[in-house]
Amino acid sequence: MKLLFLGVSSALSVGEKQYQSNMIIETLDGKRMLFDCGSDVKHSLYEQGISFPQVDAVYISHLHADHAGGLEWFGFSKYFLEKKRPSLYISPDQKDTLWDHVLSGGMSCLEDFQPTLSTYFDVKNISQNQFSWENHSFQLIKVQHGISNHQYLPAYGLLIKGDSKTIFISSDTRYCPDILEPIYRRADLIFHDCETSPFKSEQHPHYEDLKNIDMHIKNKMWLYHYNAGELPDALKDGFLGFVSRGQTFEF
Repeated sequence: MKLLFLGVSSALSVGEKQYQSNMIIETLDGKRMLFDCGSDVKHSLYEQGISFPQVDAVYISHLHADHAGGLEWFGFSKYFLEKKRPSLYISPDQKDTLWDHVLSGGMSCLEDFQPTLSTYFDVKNISQNQFSWENHSFQLIKVQHGISNHQYLPAYGLLIKGDSKTIFISSDTRYCPDILEPIYRRADLIFHDCETSPFKSEQHPHYEDLKNIDMHIKNKMWLYHYNAGELPDALKDGFLGFVSRGQTFEF
């Protein structure tokens, strides 16, 4: 399998080709799944020479716009221009909210009938936080990210068993090594969101926090979802480095 980073930037980064941290997971026979589908995904896909008919499925980690804001474009493009429903993988505790609060305002209007989420997407069942796609196993890892009324909103990274390695993609999480350390140790490679701004938002792990992780874990960790500007010397501090837009990994 391959992992292609369509973008590596934080939600608030602005500038030429500062695309959001969405990815493509590709099998050996060319099947493609989007890992998140942010509001600029049509541009980041185009930059990599990938068109929407070449994407077969999408996984949504959580409902912030840089991770789910492109689903209206993707769903409409598939429905009207290709006449196909892509597979959609999303945790059960987010499925209704995705339609009711994110997509229905624009996608609930069709002339002949009242559409639902299943009109545009083949919504797959996820049981016990696991699913299978193209004969590979995916485990949802619940993380701590956004808080509403003193409670964490649902957000899930993925632990993926590939052809040669098991990888963990954090998606968006706060700094919580006590919760994630068992997952870090199970993975051969880790792709972790990392804030590099001068001020800590507490929504993501800051680079200065991640520096405190055990060296054995840092030695297999790539950093992404970072802010614009000069980056620290990740190699010097024991990480594999900062991921670049367009960078591909085999696993």
